[in-house]
Amino acid sequence: MVNSHPGRVVSVGGGKGGVGKSVLAANLAVAMAQAGARVVVVDADLGAANQHTLFGLSRPGPGLEAFLQGELADLGAAAVETGVPGLRLVPGSAGVVGAANPPAARKQRLMRHVRALDADVVVVDVGAGVAFNTLDLFDVADLRLVVMTPQLTSAQNAYAFLKGAVFRELRRIAAATGQQGRIDEAVEGAEPTAGTAQLLARLAVEDAALAAELQAGLAGFGARLVGNQLFEPREAGVVHALSRMARDFLGLDAPVLGALRASRRVHDSVDDGRPYLLHLGVDGDEFAATLRAIARALLEAPLPREASAAG
Repeated sequence: MVNSHPGRVVSVGGGKGGVGKSVLAANLAVAMAQAGARVVVVDADLGAANQHTLFGLSRPGPGLEAFLQGELADLGAAAVETGVPGLRLVPGSAGVVGAANPPAARKQRLMRHVRALDADVVVVDVGAGVAFNTLDLFDVADLRLVVMTPQLTSAQNAYAFLKGAVFRELRRIAAATGQQGRIDEAVEGAEPTAGTAQLLARLAVEDAALAAELQAGLAGFGARLVGNQLFEPREAGVVHALSRMARDFLGLDAPVLGALRASRRVHDSVDDGRPYLLHLGVDGDEFAATLRAIARALLEAPLPREASAAG
C-alpha cells in the first residue's frame, strides 16, 4: 500500500559532476536526523550511485535497482539502516548497464513511490546534467536544492540545470490539461537566451488561463542554491549572482541557503565512509555550523502545497 506523501521531499542536484552534491546530500540528511526528523535518502543518481559508499555500506542490498526491475513492490522495502538513528537509505544503481535510462513507466512509478515514503523528510540525490530522467527526479521534490562551486563552468552548468528543470516542470503542468505541445512550440520558437517571461508572454496571448497556471507553478517551484568548495569568502558572490539570474531570467525566487568553504577534512570523510557530521570534534567548526543551518532552513521552509492550502 502506498502512503499519501511524506512530510517533505528535498531534491539535491547540480549541473556539473564533482561539485560535492552527494556529500552535501548525505550530510544534510544526517543533520536532519540529528535534529529529530525521520529521514530517508534515495540515491537516484541512476547508474552512478555512491551514497552507500559515503555511509560505509559495502553490501547495501538490492536497493533501487530491485525496485525498478519490479522485484520489490514498495520502495520503502529497499531502504536499509545507515547506523544513524532515524536515517535510512535506498541505495542506488552503480555500474548497472541501462540503469540511467529506465523506461518511462518505471520512472513514473519511482516518482510516485518517492513521494509516498514513510518519513518526515525524503532527500533525493539526483545525478548531474540535464537529461530528462534527472530533471524529472529533481522536480519530484517540494524543495529543490542546486549545488554549485564558484567556478565559471559550474555556475554556467548550474544555470542550465535550473533552467532545464523549470521548463520541464512547466511542461508537466501543461501536460495535466493536454497542452504540453504549446510549451514545446513556445520553447522551439524562442531565442536560446529567452527566459520564462518571454515564454509566458507568448502563451498568454493564446491562453491566459494556462499562462496564469504556469506562473503559479513558478511561484511554488521551491528552488534553493548552495555554494560549495569556496576558497575565499568573496567567492560567494558567484552564487548570489546566479540567484539574481534565476530571478531576472527564469522568474524564480531561488535564495542562497549557504556557502561552504573547501575543506580537507570533508574530502577525507568520503574515504572514511562516514559523513562529515558523524566525526568527532566537528560540531564547533564553520562547515558543520553552515550545514546545520542549511538543514534547519530546509526543515522549516513552508512547502508550496501548504501555502496553496492556506490560500
